[in-house]
Amino acid sequence: MPSIALIFPGQGSQKVGMGKDLVDAFPVARTIFETANQVLGRDIMSLCFDGPQEALTLTSNAQPAIFVVSAALLEVLRSHGVTPSYVAGHSLGEITAYYAAGVVDFETALKIIEARGNGMAAAVPAGQSGMAAIMGMELAEIETVLAPFKDRPVVAANLNCPGQIVISGEKIALDEACGLLKLAGAKVIPLPVSGAFHSPMMQPGARSLAEFIKPLEFKAAQIPIVLNRTAQPETRADELKANLPLQVVSPVRWIESIRHLMDTVETVVEVGPGKVLTGLVRKTAPELNVIAINDAGTATEWLGTALAQHN
Repeated sequence: MPSIALIFPGQGSQKVGMGKDLVDAFPVARTIFETANQVLGRDIMSLCFDGPQEALTLTSNAQPAIFVVSAALLEVLRSHGVTPSYVAGHSLGEITAYYAAGVVDFETALKIIEARGNGMAAAVPAGQSGMAAIMGMELAEIETVLAPFKDRPVVAANLNCPGQIVISGEKIALDEACGLLKLAGAKVIPLPVSGAFHSPMMQPGARSLAEFIKPLEFKAAQIPIVLNRTAQPETRADELKANLPLQVVSPVRWIESIRHLMDTVETVVEVGPGKVLTGLVRKTAPELNVIAINDAGTATEWLGTALAQHN
């Protein structure tokens, strides 16, 4: 099988119905969902399958739901002998990458996701911070406009692909910065999120997550994880543990992460609901082979093709 990297999506990829055909087609996927219900103490499986959308979109539900669907797809691929050379995940998806690389087990990953989400939600009072996507402007230009807002703070948070950067920060300052970016020629899209994620405003969330994970066991990664914060591969258990709280307040350096993978693998496979990351990869590295595995059909089709080529 050609050298591959598996990448895992973050919040925003959720949709009602996700995972249902997986559970119907693959017993290993059903096991993942049933285990998640037990760990969480609520019926995340029914929420994924039947909604309602409003409930599924809540951060406290969306994050574990996306992780569970991604993990179920991962286990389907693993059961057919798929072994990646690298893994990475966008924001929340980085914890899925930790699970994929054997750093934490499934139950621990779910509990970390809950603690991380709760800490980030409690970091800033509702309505006092936010995020916006800035389209059609390069990072250097954006950072020039944001320079006067650094201490308020407003920062570049998600470096998604060339021409798509998400900024994050205190609400009044964010609105002012967005106005200046529009005047400079950018397209500005306010995002429907509840906080200034991946910004210094998440420091209380980072501290609470550091406390939560302190007693947990982290193992060395069996597969190198290209981290959001550094855009470099990491396998050491102590570094991976230290990274998680830092990731909450640091930019997601996705452009650099994909360019690193472009130099090391032949194919990138997005594993999880939706295909947001597939689009970002194509805009960042159009020469890289990238596909989305987001349901039973795409998994079956790709496995058949990949295994046939390998044999």
